[in-house]
Amino acid sequence: MINEKDVPKKIRQMRLDRHMTQQDLADAAGLTKGYISRLENAESAPPVGTLIALAQAMDVQFNDFFQGEPEEAIVTITRKDERPAVSRDPQGPCLFEHLAMGFPKRAFESYYVEVSPQNETHLLNKHKGQEFVFVLRGIMEFTVDKKKFTLYPGDAMHFNCSYPHSGRCISEEKSEVLCIIWDGKHTA
Repeated sequence: MINEKDVPKKIRQMRLDRHMTQQDLADAAGLTKGYISRLENAESAPPVGTLIALAQAMDVQFNDFFQGEPEEAIVTITRKDERPAVSRDPQGPCLFEHLAMGFPKRAFESYYVEVSPQNETHLLNKHKGQEFVFVLRGIMEFTVDKKKFTLYPGDAMHFNCSYPHSGRCISEEKSEVLCIIWDGKHTA
């Protein structure tokens, strides 16, 4: 498994393996060439939404940024204390922990997400596919296509990720969320 700090190098290598320029990748992912350049020289992985857009632009699975060639598997188990963090800033408002990184050729990505209380709006994401969120603890406010939705523990939401979307904790204590993202393309 690749360390999160190696992800920017892996992105660059994958781009070069596909004979794509930074501008090609930026255009395909809906980003700027300058952002791709900064991303490839960064010290850690970009936000999950950006990784999904990059994976779609290069026609790879999200998992490919963190692993070499996948092997076949029937079952993998991710223990609570072994979940790899894929957040770019563990001290920031969100911490994403991958729940099934070890399972190759996944049809979807699954995460345990901790969201710290904050006043500012979270950055908007936009990528192909669908997302399912289930609030385990706390109160979350999600925005999808400029519409706001408040979810409480036990509430779930399924939405089309091609619309701008974001989420933020609006409770006094951190929120915990189960998040499942399907890129709209890969199947088991």
